[in-house]
Amino acid sequence: MVSNPETDESIYWAPDGESFFVSDPESFSRELLPRSFKHKNFASFVRQLNMYGFHKIPQLHQGVLKNETETELCQFMNPYFQRGKPDLASTIQRKNGNAEGIAIGPVVLQSITSELGAIKRHQTTITSDLKELQESNQRLWHESFKSRDRQQQLQDTINKILKFLAGVFG
Repeated sequence: MVSNPETDESIYWAPDGESFFVSDPESFSRELLPRSFKHKNFASFVRQLNMYGFHKIPQLHQGVLKNETETELCQFMNPYFQRGKPDLASTIQRKNGNAEGIAIGPVVLQSITSELGAIKRHQTTITSDLKELQESNQRLWHESFKSRDRQQQLQDTINKILKFLAGVFG
């Protein structure tokens, strides 16, 4: 629903792709909710989002007196619901009654293990890139010192030639 360009007037991704907006909850409830849900109640939709770990992000204008004709802009976010990353969405689970609503089971453990593996691979890649950069930096410094020494030798040779020419023609 969020990624469907046909629904962009009512629901769309935030520019960073880490949250989504519902621009007009009334028309969203009336036109889009019945297509995917068995109701037209926006509050029920928000409760369902909350049960799956989504959080409403307060907007700057909320709590301020505003024009009655303006529609409310609602923004929702879940760290596992991001544009272009459908594999993360499989880790979203409905909250249950245990500690802080976190489901504990083999699927969650497997997803945590796979995420840790991905983090370790990423860290290994970063470490190897850093080592390459350090080696490259060391080579550049070494070449810089060699170039400076060559430049000094050339300057000394030019000075000797000039002294010689000054002695011959001077």
